[in-house]
Amino acid sequence: MRISELAASAGVPTSTVRYYERVGLLTLPARTSSGYRDYGEDEATRLVFVSRARKMGLSCEKIADLVPIWAGADCAAAQERVGRLIDDKQAEIEHRIAELRAFAAQLDAVRVALAATPPPSTCRSDLSCCVPEGPTGSVHLPLAPSCGCDGPTG
Repeated sequence: MRISELAASAGVPTSTVRYYERVGLLTLPARTSSGYRDYGEDEATRLVFVSRARKMGLSCEKIADLVPIWAGADCAAAQERVGRLIDDKQAEIEHRIAELRAFAAQLDAVRVALAATPPPSTCRSDLSCCVPEGPTGSVHLPLAPSCGCDGPTG
């Protein structure tokens, strides 16, 4: 099958298929005499596996570690490894939720401080009129962490 058919079978764009090939999650396919990529059922099955793993939030690196286990005959080992990765992802999500709750509380403190202080007639050069001090001193507003995106997710 051609790349468009392969991509459609897994519900991902063709750019995602090419990306997965570049990063080694999919093997490079054979080419037809006219140069088109020619995929078989093994590639389609692997693409579905990779696509599902990405939808679970697993990084390409973690999926790359899983592929050799998944491709083998030991399904129990693959299932155990996926279970551990899911546990790790859930712990990561819980940590991120705690960070976001703390950030929301900081934003609430800034909102309260802004509401309690009338704005000056002109902004201060340090913008302290826009980000006032909270009850325990300067309010720290961390930047949101990067998404950790490692390419198309399909």
